[in-house]
Amino acid sequence: MFACLLAALVVTCAPHQARGQEPKTLALLPFENVSGSIESVRIIMPLVEQSLRTKGYQIIGPEKLEPFLSRNRIRNTGMMSRAHLSNLRREFGAEFALLGSVDLYYESTENPQWGVSSRIVSTSEGNILWAECTGRTGGDFTKMLGLGTITSGKALAEEVIKIMFETFPAQGTPFPASPGVGTSILRVAPPKGGYRSDSLDAASRWRVAVAIFENISERKGAGRILTDVFTTALHNHGRFEVIDPGEVNDALIALGRTPYGGLDFSTLSEFKKRTAIDAIFIGTVYRYNEGLKREASTSPEIALDVTLLDTDSGKILWFAVGERSGDDSQLVLDFGVIRSMVPLIRRAISEMLDTL
Repeated sequence: MFACLLAALVVTCAPHQARGQEPKTLALLPFENVSGSIESVRIIMPLVEQSLRTKGYQIIGPEKLEPFLSRNRIRNTGMMSRAHLSNLRREFGAEFALLGSVDLYYESTENPQWGVSSRIVSTSEGNILWAECTGRTGGDFTKMLGLGTITSGKALAEEVIKIMFETFPAQGTPFPASPGVGTSILRVAPPKGGYRSDSLDAASRWRVAVAIFENISERKGAGRILTDVFTTALHNHGRFEVIDPGEVNDALIALGRTPYGGLDFSTLSEFKKRTAIDAIFIGTVYRYNEGLKREASTSPEIALDVTLLDTDSGKILWFAVGERSGDDSQLVLDFGVIRSMVPLIRRAISEMLDTL
């Protein structure tokens, strides 16, 4: 009798999986490392995989994907084209792919820092279903009397991954629809130096994508980081159906072009034929300071601009400038100061997207 009750309890309490339902298969790609630290991906990936298994998914891990990546000559695992996603689905039966990047890892016994971006992409459509990015410093966990500060990079990594996957749906639960798709979104007027076309009012169901940002800052990899964070914010903003940046990258490589300095009408026309994407975001990073250098400001700083181009007409539909410092939010003493780079970028981008 006890054995029967125990068996029933196990079935009832089995996490994230309905009776008779096979767990969804998810391909976990190795995160792209733009942190500058060799150790960062080694620390993060086991934590990511464990989080996904806890949610109930069947995981195809990075080690099983290595032959596939080599055979398809995929060097940049932080973004995937629809062709590669389709091959992934065909070979492994994966319904989803989890892509990501480690944007910042700063090991310090005083105040370690992490910045991580991640998103789920459909292997059948190439569109983003879920996206999140987060960053924390050890000092973000400090409570009264200085208690609670995290001084270990590995311990901080556990907290960052826990926070990032808080909104990740359990297996068997549909990925939430973007709240703004097909609905009216409250917008503020474009800031000084910005622009917004009225034609965007009828563009709520467009398919859009983000090209890799041009980087003219001193921080190597800043353009790649901004691409990921902007893509995450754009998906969560909910206005459009967002296609993975890998599709943009693949198409522009095939056309022998880069998005830097703008795209001419001929390129946009060919791009539209290849991708069926209605509009493309291109951006430039001018200043990117993580506030880690002792001789520089300890507050992070970011400056960028972003343009949205109509792939049919070649016209500019939207343009915005973002500039932020971690000290901008300071209230009293150090309260309100943003010490971590990724949250600062998200704040700047959120203000820009409010004008879209």
